[in-house]
Amino acid sequence: LMKPIADPRYSEASAPPQISRFLLQHVAELGRDPAMLCRGLGFEPDDLKKPDYRLSYRQSYLLVRRALHSLGDSGLGLAVGHRQTAVSWGLVGMAMLASPTLGEALDLAIRYQRHTGALLDYELQMHNGRCRVLASTRFFDPEVAVFYLEEAFASALAIVRHLSGRDLILDRIELEYPRPPHWQRYAEIFRCPVKFGAGHSLIAFDARWLELPLPTSDDYVAAEIAEMLDSARWEQQGSSDLIETIQREVRKSLGRPPQLAELAQQLNLGERTLRRRIDEAGLSYHGIIDSVRRAKALALLSHRDSRLIDVASETGFSDVRNFRRAFKRWTGVTPRTAKQRIAQSD
Repeated sequence: LMKPIADPRYSEASAPPQISRFLLQHVAELGRDPAMLCRGLGFEPDDLKKPDYRLSYRQSYLLVRRALHSLGDSGLGLAVGHRQTAVSWGLVGMAMLASPTLGEALDLAIRYQRHTGALLDYELQMHNGRCRVLASTRFFDPEVAVFYLEEAFASALAIVRHLSGRDLILDRIELEYPRPPHWQRYAEIFRCPVKFGAGHSLIAFDARWLELPLPTSDDYVAAEIAEMLDSARWEQQGSSDLIETIQREVRKSLGRPPQLAELAQQLNLGERTLRRRIDEAGLSYHGIIDSVRRAKALALLSHRDSRLIDVASETGFSDVRNFRRAFKRWTGVTPRTAKQRIAQSD
C-alpha cells in the first residue's frame, strides 16, 4: 500500500456531513439499513442530524466505499446529487438564496465551500466569455473519486437551477476519469456534452448566467447570514481555508509556484504572517507545494495512456529522474508501481 495520506485534515472531524447525510437518505429510500453502513465508523445516522456535528474525510470516504460495494451502483453520485436544492448546503445555501444574482451566490459558495460540507476543492474561472468551475480531489482515493465528482456536479447544476428558477443547460462537462459503465446516465442528468478522460474536472457555462437575478433575493437576510458565517463560531476554519487558498494558487502554476513573498502579496498578508499561519497549521510552504504536485501526479497516473515524461512536466518537473525521486519520497513507491496499483483498483 502507498503511504498514508500525510495531510492531517484527512482524519480531522472538520467537515459538515451533508454528503454523507444525503447518501444515507438515498440508502434508506432503497430499503437498506443506513445503520449497517455506519457500523464501526464512529458515528450513527442520527448523529448526522445534530447541529455542528462534523465528520472526517476518512469517515466519509469509508462510508461511500461501503455504499458502493453494498449497492453495486456505480452511478451513486449522480443519484445522491441531482435532487439537492440550495437548502441542502445549510447556512451557505440560505445565503445563496438571499443573494441578488446567481453570480454573487456562486461567489459566496466558493468563498464558504468548506461550510457546505464540500469534500473537493473548487475554483471559479472566466475564460472567453464562459465561466468554468474546476473541481479537484483533495486526497487521492480512486475508489470514491468518481462518486464525489458525480455528486458535486449533479448537485451544483440542480442547485443553480433551483436558485434561478430556470432549466439552465451547461455548455459542457469535462471529467478526469475514464468513461464509466453507466455513462449514459450523464445524458439524463446533465443534457450537455460530456468529455471523459480529460485530465481535469470542470463544468462550463455562459458567463451571462452570473447576471441572472434571483427571485428569492433579500439583502437583509444575505447580510445577516454572511455575518454569521464570518463570526467567531467559524474562526476555527480560518487556518484550513487559508491553506486551501494557497493550494489553489500553487495549482495554477505548478511549473513555477509563487515565492512565499509573492503569495503573501497576492493574499494581502505580510510574508512573516503568512509563514506563521502555515506553521500554525502544522505545515510548510514546501510541503504544501509537494502535496499539490503529489495529488496531480496521482490523478494523471490514473490514466492508462499517461506517459511519465508528461506527468513529470505537468507537475512542475523538467527532469523525469527528479520527478521519480520526488514521487518515491511522497508515496514510498515508484510512479510505475503506483500506476500498476491504480490500474488494479479500477
